[in-house]
Amino acid sequence: MTDQLQNAMIGCAGLLAGVAASLILQLIYRRHGMKKRLFDERQQLITNQAKAAGWNVTTFLLIVAWALIIVFDGISIPFFLMTGVFVLHNVFYLFSRMYHTSRNG
Repeated sequence: MTDQLQNAMIGCAGLLAGVAASLILQLIYRRHGMKKRLFDERQQLITNQAKAAGWNVTTFLLIVAWALIIVFDGISIPFFLMTGVFVLHNVFYLFSRMYHTSRNG
């Protein structure tokens, strides 16, 4: 096994461990919050506003990353990967917007 492959496997294992830890902590927080009744309408409004702001910041950061990839790497695999991420980001926004509009309108 080459060093590059080994480093990639360690990196992916770290990523998976981080995702697993995040999911476990989120489940613990959710159970704790349900017992203490932390999830009222005010908290849901704050969460929705925070997610909306995060979505706007993510859109801006994707565009900046896209531009940096074009400048430093040119039109190559990272460019198409970022294009796919950006398109999926906006497609999911479109579908979620349509779903919530039909549900609330």
